[in-house]
Amino acid sequence: MTDQTPAAGSKAEQQREMGARLREARETLGITQEDAAVALGIPRTSITALEKGSRAVAATELTKMATLYRRPVAWLLGDEDPAPVATTALFRATASLSDADKEQVLRFAQFLATAGAPPQPDRKQ
Repeated sequence: MTDQTPAAGSKAEQQREMGARLREARETLGITQEDAAVALGIPRTSITALEKGSRAVAATELTKMATLYRRPVAWLLGDEDPAPVATTALFRATASLSDADKEQVLRFAQFLATAGAPPQPDRKQ
C-alpha cells in the first residue's frame, strides 16, 4: 500500500506554502481577494485557488503580487525569512489611516530612526 499524501517539499506542498504566504501578505495589508484580483487583472477565484495552493503562480503574476503586496519575490517563494511580527502589526495598524495620517506616522518613524538612542544621564556621584 502506498501513501497518497505528498512528500514534504513536493510541488503540491510548495504551492500550499506559497499560497499561505500570499494570503498572509494580502491580509497584512488589508487587501480583499476581490481588490487583489482587480489589481492583478485575474478572476477572484484565481486568487482563492492561488492561496489554497491548488493553482500554480505564473512568473508574471508573482512579480505583480510582490509589488502589490510589498514583499520581495524571494519571500513569496519561501527563500527569505518572514517580516518581523512588529512590521506586520504596523502594517495592520496603519492600513485604515488616511494618507495624511500615514504621512505623519512615516515622519515619526523617520524621526525615531534618525534620533538614535536617548542620551544617558551622567551618573557621577
